[in-house]
Formats: sequence, C-alpha cells, structure tokens
Amino acid sequence: MNRRQYLHHMAALAALTLIDGRVWAVPDAAQAGGNRLLVVMLRGAYDGNSLLVPHGFPFYYAARPNIAIPHPQSGQTDSAIDIGHGYGLHPVLRDSVWPLFQRQQLAFVPFSGSGDMSRSHFEAQDLMELGVAPGPHLDESSGFLERLVQVLRDSHRPAGGIAFTNNLPLSFKGPHIVPNIALNGNVQTLPDNAETERIKALYAGSALDSYLQSGMRTRAEIAATLGDMQQSARGAAHPDQFVAMTGKMARLMRDDPRYSIAFVDLGGWDSHINQGATQGMLASHLDQLGKGLRMFADTMGDAAWRHTVVVVMSEFGRTFRENGTRGTDHGHGNTLWVLGGSIQGGRLAGEMGDLNEASLFQQRDTPILNDYRSVLANLMQRMYALDDRALEQVFPRVTPHEFALL
Repeated sequence: MNRRQYLHHMAALAALTLIDGRVWAVPDAAQAGGNRLLVVMLRGAYDGNSLLVPHGFPFYYAARPNIAIPHPQSGQTDSAIDIGHGYGLHPVLRDSVWPLFQRQQLAFVPFSGSGDMSRSHFEAQDLMELGVAPGPHLDESSGFLERLVQVLRDSHRPAGGIAFTNNLPLSFKGPHIVPNIALNGNVQTLPDNAETERIKALYAGSALDSYLQSGMRTRAEIAATLGDMQQSARGAAHPDQFVAMTGKMARLMRDDPRYSIAFVDLGGWDSHINQGATQGMLASHLDQLGKGLRMFADTMGDAAWRHTVVVVMSEFGRTFRENGTRGTDHGHGNTLWVLGGSIQGGRLAGEMGDLNEASLFQQRDTPILNDYRSVLANLMQRMYALDDRALEQVFPRVTPHEFALL
C-alpha cells in the first residue's frame, strides 16, 4: 500500500469512527426502565413572550405596539389561544401542541432560565449545557446529560445517549462515547465492500480493531434509520428540518433503548429585526417546532410516549419591550416546555410573577424565578428514582424544587 492509499484509508477510517474527535461505539446495554428523555435546545434565544402570551397583563401591549399577539377576546381567528390565568398560546400552535396541552401532556414553566448574566449566546449556551452555576471556577469537564448517563451506570442501570447535532454538544461532554448525527447533514455512507474489507484488514489485530468494528456497526444501524437525511448548511438545524426528522428520531429512540437519552438543537431564533407577530419569522419557527414535537409524540405511540419526557429550552429570553426595528433583543427569563405522555400538564408550573414595568428585571426583561436546573433535576429524580447524591452529581449545588410535572 502506497502513502496515498494509506492516507485515503486513514481518512475513511476517521469518517467511519470519529465524530468531533471521539470514537463511535455501540452502547453496551439498554436503558433501564424504558424511560426516554429528549432535550431540545433552541439556539439564539427564542421569544417566550410570543409563545406564552401574557395577554392579561396590559403592559404587554404597551411594550409591544407592533409585535404583540392579539388578545384572545379580540375576535380575530389568529389571536392568542386562551389557557387561563392571563396567558395564551401563539395561534400557530393550535393544531400541533395545543391538543397535547388539552390532554394534559404539555406544561410550561415561565419565568425560568439560568443565572448567566452575559447576554452572550455562546457563554449562556455553554453554561446551560454544562448544567453548572456561573462563577469564577466554572467546571467545564462534563455536561449534564453525560453526568446523567454516568450516575445511571454507577447504579447499574447502563444508559446510552445520542445527539442529533452536527458536533457533539457540551451537554454530552465527558468520557462516555456518544454518537452524534446532524439533522442538517446526511449519514455518511460506508465505503463499498472491497474498500471496507481493506480497511478491516489494515487494522485487524490492532488496538483499534474493536473500535473500528463497533463504529462500522453503529454507523450502519443508524444509517438504516436516518440514512435519507439531506445535506444542508452547517451548525444547528433550521426549524424547517425539524419536522422532517422528528419521526425518524422518535423511531430510533422508541425502538432502540441504547439511544434513550437524546439532545437536538435548532438554530435561527435570534429575532432582533422584524420578529413578526401572528405571522413572520418567529411564527414560522414556532409552527415548525410545534409540528415537529407533535410528530415526535405521534410517532412514539401511546405506550412509549407514556415513558417519554421532552424538554424544550433556550439560553435566555428576549427583552419584554420591542426594539426600534420591530424585534426584540437579548433578555433574561424565558419559558421552558415539558412534554410527555405522563406529564401532569395542561397548566403553568413553577413560581409565577407579575409582568409590568416595575417588575421587569433590570427594567427590560422577564425575571427568572425558576432555575432550569431545578426543573430538570426534579424531572430526572422522578424519571430515574435518583437519590440526593446522584442528583448532586448531575446538577451540583441545586435543590430540585417540586414542580409536580411527573
């Protein structure tokens, strides 16, 4: 074999077995109990005050003269869907997740978020995925989903995860091998049989042989389920791609317990300019997100959906007031979604506050009254019967307040 052939084989091996610098391998056992967890990260900071419309708070309409969602009593067919307590849902969700809310399979946790004060997308996203509190000695060694996998394995409940992302997310950063498959890219096809056999022969008997074999199996298995993905732009998937992929994501998580803990990210939520109201950029994104989540739930089927929890979150919210370009800027508090067949939904959960000019955080943002880590810790405690020590490993120095979501 000459040098050019050797380099070609090495590149093929890297494409087969390495993603974000990590070797692909088949997780060694099924997730105990059949529970499934999907975390959806909306990158760019979506506007929770257009999702969960505070129509009962007059200051909302004063602060947003051009982009407020119409009051449900306005008589307009595209007005907010009233859910009580002065709140309503964006009308584009009427046929997708509104029925899940009515079936008490969807709850919202408003006034939620992290303690990050940077208003930087990247810093806030990193902090949220690491699952740690901000501070001078930030522990960046692992992400919260990686630590969840670890504590489950420590209690002899082997768990495996998967990231439907272009690169391995920080939430899965750590020692365990987690495959990642981008929603906006295709599963790279395996070389032809002759090429595959040459690669196998090259590494036969070496320390990398078992990793190569495992990587090939894993790639083939996931390609069989997700193999017709279409190539698109780099980075987080666009919401339009989410609808097309959620059925396949659900089938993989439903039918293969090795991939029962999953993460997916969707980009494009930064709405500084022309955010829109009942129509426009944000409405289109929410429509696609809602349809994708409904597709995921329907594909799971009743039996698996009863043991599934989906959490939708974003790095921070947006300013309560609209800006001069009919958009919103980087904010603070936001609304977290929790879906699942056994969720005690059809309601707003967590501590609630007022929304007027005097109650805004720094005179501009929705305040944070519910730590997102406390919400997730409470969900994981219920899903996996984690004790206090295990919870401390997943979310250090967090008290899991009772949100009664499960």
